[in-house]
Amino acid sequence: MKLVITESQYKTLVTEYYDADKLYDRERIVAKLKTSRHMREYIKKLPHIEVSDEQGNIKIATRIPEVVYVFLYGNY
Repeated sequence: MKLVITESQYKTLVTEYYDADKLYDRERIVAKLKTSRHMREYIKKLPHIEVSDEQGNIKIATRIPEVVYVFLYGNY
């Protein structure tokens, strides 16, 4: 079976795929996960990673599992 997709659909598939090494702002992720009682269990499992920007400000980032990515950005 062949599936025909457009170029824009292909770009969406390639650029919007889960990346296990990508860092996300932990505060924003936690705030979004608190809205779902099913996803609250993942909050404690998120790692705390200190990241500094060009001005030297330190922020807390995290990596997220694929199930959290699908909940936040996909069809859950």
